[in-house]
Amino acid sequence: MLVRPSRVAVVLLLIIATILIRRSSDSCYENPGNPSSIPVKQLYLNDYGRQHDQKARAEIVEPSLKAAPKVAAEKAIVMGRLARDDVDWVAQDLPDWERYIYTVDNDNSTLHTAVNKGKEAMPYLTFIIDNYQNLPKTMAFLHSHRGGWPEAWHNDAPGYMAKNMLDKLKIDYVQRNGYANLRCIHNPGCPGEMQMFRQPPQGELEVEGYMLEVWQRFFNSTAPPHIIGTPCCAQFAVSRDQVLKRPLEDYVHFRRWLLETELIDDISGRIMEYLWHIIFGKEPVYCPGVEECSCQVFGRCDEYTYKAPPTQSSDTRLIEDSDRRRSQEVFQGQK
Repeated sequence: MLVRPSRVAVVLLLIIATILIRRSSDSCYENPGNPSSIPVKQLYLNDYGRQHDQKARAEIVEPSLKAAPKVAAEKAIVMGRLARDDVDWVAQDLPDWERYIYTVDNDNSTLHTAVNKGKEAMPYLTFIIDNYQNLPKTMAFLHSHRGGWPEAWHNDAPGYMAKNMLDKLKIDYVQRNGYANLRCIHNPGCPGEMQMFRQPPQGELEVEGYMLEVWQRFFNSTAPPHIIGTPCCAQFAVSRDQVLKRPLEDYVHFRRWLLETELIDDISGRIMEYLWHIIFGKEPVYCPGVEECSCQVFGRCDEYTYKAPPTQSSDTRLIEDSDRRRSQEVFQGQK
């Protein structure tokens, strides 16, 4: 004899069946490749808790999650700035260059660094890390000074103008050579600014006394050189191919040192200033002749435009560069 189920029992069975079906349907949209319940962004939150290192690590671990890149620029200017700096001149003077200008002291800026540390090295490395998969063909790394004496004394061009420097820059040479210092004049920097085994360390900040430890951290399997020399002042052009000769992890590693170091910015920034040419494949002492540099980098081959600063002359001046904390006798004359 069959027993007809009660209406209450039927309703309960329908409710249970509905719940089971919904659970099964929801499970179809779970990501089987990411079983962790922790959001990806939180996985990296404990490492400095900073936006840019999270992003850099995500690029290494999960490149498939990134959107399709835009078309890479032919040439771009990379620059760090303080929020108070007027950098409108870059678009006005150099309109044919794409611009990546990182503000180091304002997190609300469209492009900004995680922290303000290490002088220009932090925005430079941040740009490379952020754009490693889609780098411009040619990159010029510059300071934010437009020109003029003494603010832009490091600009090796008529009127100390950045425009005059980049307008003459030989892009084909940058592509062939991979790297070009934008300063031809040797003083300061050549022939041997940094001597990491010299005792006691010399120089205003005794920067060379810290160089060996940094060298071993950056290039641990490479024997440290006794002398490092190159024209100052961390302004250079580099090709995409040259940047890509190092893996992304290297640049993340260099920036991690900047984030972690307890050295003051004047020292950490100066250390990086004398490592860029090595990072980009040149010998520790990289001091092309002034006339050779003038011809190859700027195409001034028929005129003796640049001249190494004399040691004693009415055309020299002792300046205090407040941005770089460097007392340096530099050439001050018409070029």
